[in-house]
Formats: sequence, C-alpha cells, structure tokens
Amino acid sequence: MIAVINRLPVKEGLADQVVERFANGRGFVQDFPGFVSMEVLRSEEADEVMGITRWEDKNAFDSWVRSDEFKTAHGRGGGTGMLRGHPQMGTYEVVVVREPGLPQS
Repeated sequence: MIAVINRLPVKEGLADQVVERFANGRGFVQDFPGFVSMEVLRSEEADEVMGITRWEDKNAFDSWVRSDEFKTAHGRGGGTGMLRGHPQMGTYEVVVVREPGLPQS
C-alpha cells in the first residue's frame, strides 16, 4: 500500500473553504479501483491543509491521475486562488500500520 500526501499552503482565512471543497466533493476518488482511503487535515495555524490518500499500489494511483475521473474532480476550477503557493506532493510506501485490534506488523 502507498500513501500520497499533498500539502496545500492556504491563503490566510481560507483553510475552511479548502476543507469544504474536499468535504463537498462529488466523490470521484472513493469508487476508483485501488483506492483505499482519504483523510483531510487542517493545521492548527490554519495556513495549511493536507490531503492523504491511500492506494493499494503505485499503479492504482497512477491510473487515477491519468483518468477522466481525476480530470473531472480537479477541473472544477477556483481552488488555485485559495493557495499561497504550489502544493507539494510526496508518495510513500506504507510499512507499518497500527490500529486497535489488529496484530502488530
């Protein structure tokens, strides 16, 4: 499994609007093959929003990025004016998972 972390530097006072865009999204990603989960986090200082998506593997994520669903989800416009800089994205292999009731890895 991989995690893709997308850090969005948000203009002052706009973090709630960025979070709302994620919350009210039409849900294209959750039905995409290989998608596992998504979390959206807002920093305590409210000047950064982070999106974390988990995928079965890198091929699943790459397929999402090349898909029409991705273009539809990200082509809604208006979001770039909410940022004070370029998003920074990183891809990571998930190597340890700890959840209540699961055996330790």
